[in-house]
Amino acid sequence: MATRHMNSLRVIILVTVLGVFLTALSAWAIDDLPRDPERFARRFDALNKTTVDVPNSLNRSHKVGNVWMTITNYGTFGSNFMDQWDEMLEPDGSPAPSFEFPAGSGSNYLYAGAIWFGAVVDVDTLVSVGSDGWMRIHEMYPAAIPNGEIISRSTRKSSKDYSDEAISEQDYIAEYFDTLTSTAYIDPDPYDGRPHQPLGLKIIQKSYSWSYEYAQDFILLDFTIFNISNNLIRSAYMALYVDADCWNRALPQTREGFKDDYSGYKLTVPSTYPGLQDTINIAWTADNDGDPVGSAFDYTSSTAVAGTRVVRGPMNSSGCGPAPLNYSFNWWTSESNTNFDWGPRDSRRYRDFGTGGQGTPAGDPNKYYIMSNREFDYDQLFAAIDFSDSTYWLAPTNSSLASNIADGFDTRYLFSFGPLEDMEPGDSVNITIGYVGGDNFHVNADDFRKYFDPDDPEKFYDKLDFTDFGVNAQWAAWVFDNPGVDTPDPVTGERDGCNGLFYLVNCLDTIIADGDTVVDRCDTVYYAGDGIPDFKGPPPPPPPQFVVEAKPETIVVHWTGALSETTPDDFTGKIDFEGYRLYMGELSTISAMALISSWDIIDYSRMDFNPSLGRYLQRLDPLTVDQLKDMYGQDFDPELYTSKNNPYVDTRGEVDSIFYLVSQDANLGNVYETYADGEVDNVIQRLYDTVIVDTVWLNDTEYDLDSNTVGVYRAVISNLLPSKALFFSVTAFDFGNPITNLEPLESSPIANTYLSYPANSADVVEKNQLKVSVYPNPYKISADYRGSGYEDPFLQGWSERDRRIHFVNLPAEATIKIFTIDGDLVREIHHPDPNLSDSDSHLQWDLISRNTQAIVSGLYLYSIESALGTQVGKFVILK
Repeated sequence: MATRHMNSLRVIILVTVLGVFLTALSAWAIDDLPRDPERFARRFDALNKTTVDVPNSLNRSHKVGNVWMTITNYGTFGSNFMDQWDEMLEPDGSPAPSFEFPAGSGSNYLYAGAIWFGAVVDVDTLVSVGSDGWMRIHEMYPAAIPNGEIISRSTRKSSKDYSDEAISEQDYIAEYFDTLTSTAYIDPDPYDGRPHQPLGLKIIQKSYSWSYEYAQDFILLDFTIFNISNNLIRSAYMALYVDADCWNRALPQTREGFKDDYSGYKLTVPSTYPGLQDTINIAWTADNDGDPVGSAFDYTSSTAVAGTRVVRGPMNSSGCGPAPLNYSFNWWTSESNTNFDWGPRDSRRYRDFGTGGQGTPAGDPNKYYIMSNREFDYDQLFAAIDFSDSTYWLAPTNSSLASNIADGFDTRYLFSFGPLEDMEPGDSVNITIGYVGGDNFHVNADDFRKYFDPDDPEKFYDKLDFTDFGVNAQWAAWVFDNPGVDTPDPVTGERDGCNGLFYLVNCLDTIIADGDTVVDRCDTVYYAGDGIPDFKGPPPPPPPQFVVEAKPETIVVHWTGALSETTPDDFTGKIDFEGYRLYMGELSTISAMALISSWDIIDYSRMDFNPSLGRYLQRLDPLTVDQLKDMYGQDFDPELYTSKNNPYVDTRGEVDSIFYLVSQDANLGNVYETYADGEVDNVIQRLYDTVIVDTVWLNDTEYDLDSNTVGVYRAVISNLLPSKALFFSVTAFDFGNPITNLEPLESSPIANTYLSYPANSADVVEKNQLKVSVYPNPYKISADYRGSGYEDPFLQGWSERDRRIHFVNLPAEATIKIFTIDGDLVREIHHPDPNLSDSDSHLQWDLISRNTQAIVSGLYLYSIESALGTQVGKFVILK
């Protein structure tokens, strides 16, 4: 975006070093700054400052699940809508996602957020902020270089960050403080008129992400906040400040997608059990209409919703389960023109900010007031409604402004909670946050146009779908604290007999005794844990190790079951592996990865009849054909008993056992079914457009994969276009958990994707001395190569530099020279090039000359010089 009012940590350091005077309430242009201003500023400081230690300010990006999100070690999250670089990808770099959901879609739902922590110390009210979002105040920093690094861990044994101490598939551990007071980094608060007054905090921030289906749509942020001062910290509150800009990066910045967003608060959602409501207490933000294109949504549409909820507060010292917290939710608009600086205000709790506006809380006292006011603002959709006649809400100060805000605006919200326990020196408090995404929030592309009315917002509000959002918010809490699990005390190791909070459902019998109604035979459903963190959920089998072999028009995928087939489930301790699935897609996103084949063990779930309940229930793990024959005789045929209308009756026991069988997954076979020649039986052939999955082989020894005495497999995918790179992935899935009604779990298709062109690898080129090919030839300027996926495949926004001519069948090292028909050198490229080569035998030229000019139409010559000799050719550019 061209202008924004919220500054970043990066800019304040740069501004301080360069001595540029900026007023606190003016806008600033991020496009005029270096692409990585924070790193530039830090290195500038390291070279030029001698009296002040330089904070080691860093970021990291979560990219294993369906949410891509950037965290930092200075009290903020998000990347200022991708204005930061992903520091894990240096030196090449890549824009860091803010809160990109679904992953790889380009739709972000966060500009930047920050933590606020406020309390009373002696007689003073103090608030420390990662960023105040408006007045360029940043008061949290890591230790000085070389300390303050962000620690990375992973539960994936194939990851370079694998650790026994890891909690999730991608852990980041950061440590920072509010104790820095140097004006080289922290400007005095222009409202309070004094330098930063630290509370004396050390914050250990741990963030966790997973690729599992039930956990892939949220990030957990776990904070341990220590009092490292010599003072008592009283009446403490914590808050999440969120400036959430919802739009897709493929849209031009002139669309100013940050100006039409909504904020709101959702207390409950319907439970999966009829008549019940699940409490989620989540603040949310979304685009006002989902950004339709014409009358439909497309890949640039931001149709989801994102929000924050508390999943852990203080422990409940007097009972089972987590202790209740008091919440506040406030939203406002921040504008230099105080007439437009506005937010809902409850007259019973009204406080004059002294800024002339009614929105932005400036200064520590005002920040603490809004954190602790226990006010729940009505959703932004209702901003044009005058509630003053029937409630305590003040009337909007400007009716036209209120209507403008009600149809979407550049708003921010503050989600606050407390009071926390008083903190003596050395004490700490734990808070865990879920940052959650929910898909399909906007259902129909024309709902906003047809139903939005600022004077009657309910009609449009009823069209919004919170279903996926609510499910994901619940799972965020359940992964943090597993319902129905009596977790040992982390200090004593003892259990207290509390399995969490529950309700009774499916009650079948009612008995009247002594005038009282006694409900019997109910199912106990736990909806919350015991208050002690678990930080885990039932995992799918780990994805298999695999390699890709590229050939012309063909990809061969080789994989091993060494991990997938031998790793026990953390919850049950059982090996619950069921099968594999093969995916292919043009983008590394869940929606783009298409299932092209599946293989699974042939087994059955046994559905036993329960005469007390009068229904069939699954109470056992799936059974293979051999296991069933061992139990019921070698003549037993499971396919004869796959309907409840024709159950099997086992009369061998004292009580007849009645059951029928249900196929576990598709029973396609091809796993564990070996034959003398090594080839599997029942070869699968499935079409994906013109793509054919030819065959799967067992005991593949061509590639050095650790088989660990389990299957090693090969899938051949043919009829592919050699001009289009494709992502491939092999997943593993289990058979679920019939006891807890958990559906089968599958590793994420984007957890281990591999990008490859269906073309020869460099070693094949060199071995067979193959000739280089160039395509498209001719290249037509008017052709829609982007729409076909050849250009801008990651939907980052097409520009002239996204044009591509492909050189394939290159040796591992080569020099490409491109000339005009007159012999003038247009461009010289040394393969492999860090920006243009995307495999050892493939390079994409961006049609930019050595003078950084876009080339014109015409006939061009090229030469390829390598150890194989020199090859020449020509191609044509047509308008």
